[in-house]
Amino acid sequence: MTRMRSIMITAGFGVLVTLCACGNGPPAGQATGAGPVVGIAGQNLGPAGASVSAASSLQFAPGNITVTTGEVLKWTVAQDSVPHNVTFDSNGTLTSPATLGPGQTWEVKFTVPGTYSYRCSIHAGMNGQVTVTPGSAPAAPGATAGATPSAAATPTPSP
Repeated sequence: MTRMRSIMITAGFGVLVTLCACGNGPPAGQATGAGPVVGIAGQNLGPAGASVSAASSLQFAPGNITVTTGEVLKWTVAQDSVPHNVTFDSNGTLTSPATLGPGQTWEVKFTVPGTYSYRCSIHAGMNGQVTVTPGSAPAAPGATAGATPSAAATPTPSP
């Protein structure tokens, strides 16, 4: 009888923990720790208005680039290069796939002006910066216009 009660209490506790865990997590469409929605990332976002090359010299070229809101920025891994990636630590929604091989591309269309630092997490010291200035293109759905991000966690807004 005591053994049966112990089994029932343990099973009941397991069911309680399972029910409490259901539904937890971020609301649909919101990434954890990603900061405000400042752009959309992927492939085939439209014609590229600017481009950055990830080269075999383990540098982004150009290292610093300026685009306007709504403009597509395309990263291309050079044909003679090793794999790279593009990692925005302050905004995980803009991070590229784990690796981009030679000749592969990846794009971002920024919707919020600001300064965005990025890096290749595969190669230490391979860093870049995108400055996004106001443009005439409409913001993407869900964009947070006029967001006031914190200093270290998200992009620095332009004046």
